[in-house]
Amino acid sequence: MRKVLVLLLLFQTGLLFGEGFRIHINGYFPGAEGLTIRLMEYGDLISFHEQEIGSAVVDDSGRFIIDITRYNTQYVFFRIDHARMGLFIEPGNTYSLEFDPVNFSHLDDSRNPYLDPWYFNFSIVEPENNLNDLIDEFDQLFHDFLLKNFTRIHQGRNRSLFDNFRAHTDSLFADVDNEWFRDYYQYKYAYYYRTANLESFSAQMNNHILNRPVLYHNTQYMNYFNAVFDTYIFAGSRNIQVSDLTHTVNRLNSYDALMDSLGKDTLLRNELLRELIMIKALQDMHSNPDYIQQNVESILRYVNINSKFPEHRIIAGNILIEKNKLTRGSYAPDIVVYDIHGNAKQIPGDFEGKLIYMGFWASWCESCLVEFIALNEIYKQFDNHDDVVFIKISTERDPSVFNAFVQGNDYPWHNFHFNKDFRILDAYQVRALPLYVVIDKQGRIADYPAVKPSGDLIERINRILQRRN
Repeated sequence: MRKVLVLLLLFQTGLLFGEGFRIHINGYFPGAEGLTIRLMEYGDLISFHEQEIGSAVVDDSGRFIIDITRYNTQYVFFRIDHARMGLFIEPGNTYSLEFDPVNFSHLDDSRNPYLDPWYFNFSIVEPENNLNDLIDEFDQLFHDFLLKNFTRIHQGRNRSLFDNFRAHTDSLFADVDNEWFRDYYQYKYAYYYRTANLESFSAQMNNHILNRPVLYHNTQYMNYFNAVFDTYIFAGSRNIQVSDLTHTVNRLNSYDALMDSLGKDTLLRNELLRELIMIKALQDMHSNPDYIQQNVESILRYVNINSKFPEHRIIAGNILIEKNKLTRGSYAPDIVVYDIHGNAKQIPGDFEGKLIYMGFWASWCESCLVEFIALNEIYKQFDNHDDVVFIKISTERDPSVFNAFVQGNDYPWHNFHFNKDFRILDAYQVRALPLYVVIDKQGRIADYPAVKPSGDLIERINRILQRRN
């Protein structure tokens, strides 16, 4: 009986504990009725791996509600249509947001939304005087200061400028007891002290890094951390030799040996700090031809599984996800698209056993339409080939435009619409149009981005078919 009571108490305590970290977001977005708004976060602030943590369909009155549980103050951002806009959230808070009205049908797609995403303004009605207000006020003061004094700062070290400005902001924010903001405040100055060469590297380490906690979720701390250690391992440290790094990665393929190499720098004696800097270095090594990519991934996988620091396991895993996304041999993301009759098709699942040549396009994209001419000729050469299927996916915001285009043109390949599911564009990292992808018979990426129809597409398809066969 006592055991049951203890378990019941633990269960109730867990519910209360979780409830204390619940975050409630309710919003009003006139003009977005029927659209899906997604809440995203960065899995960490080194890989910047984006992940969806909540979503809602904006109802007929323009309102939406998203509830999540988070245990740290952090930055999150909304994705709707091609737009992104963010805010800082704190566990236990309720946020009421009001967006400016938007007529999505009037958005001008001649401005490429992939290269220049939309931003829709919103205000935080509740809570008043929240963390976002503090950061906005502080950042605006800093922006005005930098703009006014850019020439003097750029000409050389001018510590008194920053000291006087900091004395001013210290007085303005003296009564703020929000610890997250205090850290943000400190590392904003640390970043610009570094940028303006107002502190030596050893002073920066002693004042801001050593014997201080790593603030994994504080955007300004991690901004400073990334800036300090961007090139430190490869060019900044006097005790770490590049030859040692290439030897431990390429020849030894060893986590322990790499940690020992970094440990030659006395500033990196702290194991947690050293491993985090090593992870950041491995991220850079992955795209450096001087390092064997397979070995870099092997060490990252070791960290992902064995690190004693949970945050490092997450970061290493996210780097592996980002580095292997849409690479040759990786599984193609599963997506669902729709034809002009509203019939759903899953790609690549519904085309299993076939080589898929898939292109993303829109009617406002002139270069996309030019490629239709080349593809039409290529299709004729594979018309009776059971192993190859050609697919075009329209990213047109208005599906009626897609329907009219397909009905007015007798193109023989499969024509689908993305049905305003912007997760599809994220999955295939559609940043410019047209974009082409080749998926092999096993559902793996064969080419990304793939050659356009106006290129040597026939030769490429035949080569892939011969290799797979």
